[in-house]
Amino acid sequence: MTPEDIQPPGIRAKACTISMTAIALTAALVCTAPQAHAQDGGYLDQVQREFEEINNGTNPTLLTTQAGIQYQFSQITDDLDAGLWEAFYTQPFGDGSKAFRFTLPYTNSPLDSAYDFGDFSVTYIDVFHLTEKTGAAFTAEFFLDTASREDTGYGQYAMETSLFYAWFLDSGAIFAPAWVQTFGLEGGNDAGAELNTTTVDFYYVPKLPNPKYYLTFDPAVIHDWEADRTFGSLQVTAGMLTGRAFGGDSQIFIKPGVLFGADAPADWSVQVGFKVLNF
Repeated sequence: MTPEDIQPPGIRAKACTISMTAIALTAALVCTAPQAHAQDGGYLDQVQREFEEINNGTNPTLLTTQAGIQYQFSQITDDLDAGLWEAFYTQPFGDGSKAFRFTLPYTNSPLDSAYDFGDFSVTYIDVFHLTEKTGAAFTAEFFLDTASREDTGYGQYAMETSLFYAWFLDSGAIFAPAWVQTFGLEGGNDAGAELNTTTVDFYYVPKLPNPKYYLTFDPAVIHDWEADRTFGSLQVTAGMLTGRAFGGDSQIFIKPGVLFGADAPADWSVQVGFKVLNF
């Protein structure tokens, strides 16, 4: 799971390993390069970019700067739907094992088709364990009660915490199951609705032959403790790197999703987005 789960009005969006062979090739080229080039930082950056895989954001333990915008359409029922725009920015700090992520939603709801601001959130991400074979991290996302209307936010201050453990498989794939807990901090909103949801998801990233493209699979089981409802979901992300832009590595992606089970609060969703990483 990428440090992204239910958010009004739809499913929350959730987001590569560095090739050791590439590092070795880079080191060999640096050692054999002419002295003038060896002292040229720009040349070294060029060599590294040529032989290393670009961090595409699918490895949840490999934090990097990110900025982007995404839109999600959710079909609630045959007659009801909702849309959600999100702008986001992620900034690692310290030794790169920690980061803050800021998310600003602009959304409508099945109750009102007019768009308005939702709950601004700040996420703290901490990768506290990382080896060649495994990694682990926790996140804590704080939702401010900033929604312009009751139907575009939680109606209270809320938190979402997650803990995941990742395995880096011999095939180059990543498997990172996660436990996510979403809960209110004020005992309910003005209408008395309380928030307490558990999500268990099974994030999987296969290794594709062409590093320009990526896929992620994110099946999940969600239980709403307040409403006593349990349902499942599946989201699949297909992304493509689109070259250098704004000082970083740009990409576009599409993420269709489906909810299933008698208690599911929606039928399906699709998200599209553009983001820049590694700037």
